[in-house]
Parts: sequence; C-alpha cells; structure tokens
Amino acid sequence: MPLFTVEVASRPVLVFSETSRDSAEEILASLIGPDLQEFESEGVPVWDGEAPLAVRDADPVETTRWEQGLAEAQEDSAGEEDGPGDGDDFAVFLIELDEEGEEADGEEA
Repeated sequence: MPLFTVEVASRPVLVFSETSRDSAEEILASLIGPDLQEFESEGVPVWDGEAPLAVRDADPVETTRWEQGLAEAQEDSAGEEDGPGDGDDFAVFLIELDEEGEEADGEEA
C-alpha cells in the first residue's frame, strides 16, 4: 500500500498508508486534520485549524521511518489482538510530540 506524508504549512508531520492519493486526501480532511489539533509539539497544537494541509507521496527517509515504527509497534504488541497488523491503519509522526499533560518550557501548571 502506498505511503503518504501529511504536511502542515509545508512541514512534514505524519506518514500513513492509504490505497490512493484521493483516499489519503479524504482521510486527511475527515480524520487526520481534526486529530492533529489534539496533539501538541513544543506546547503548540500540531495544526491550528487554519494552516494549509497537504498530502504528498512519502519520500524514502519518511518511508523508512514508517517501516521502523511499524516494526517496533508490531514487536511491542506481539500476541495482542489489537496491534498494528499489517500497517493499514498505522501512522508515524515525523515530529516530537509533547507527552500528555506536559507543559511547554516556561509555562506553569
């Protein structure tokens, strides 16, 4: 299955698999885009809901990162029913995400 990279304001942030570019664009608009607003990197939402979103073919480095992430997830979930399987519904972030509940430097809790 082809791999696609999501760019937020021309910054690559996520790699995922999908059957076609049209399907990848539909998934971005309906699922991935809204979800990106829930994740933070350096205390800022990955997507602010306004910056341009784009889907493009993953490059070789991004493909390798996705393959490594999938292999690690499969190893970590060995024997579990709800692991990543063959990667159909698997995505890898290309950026560092804040840990849940983590405050950005300089912010008080």
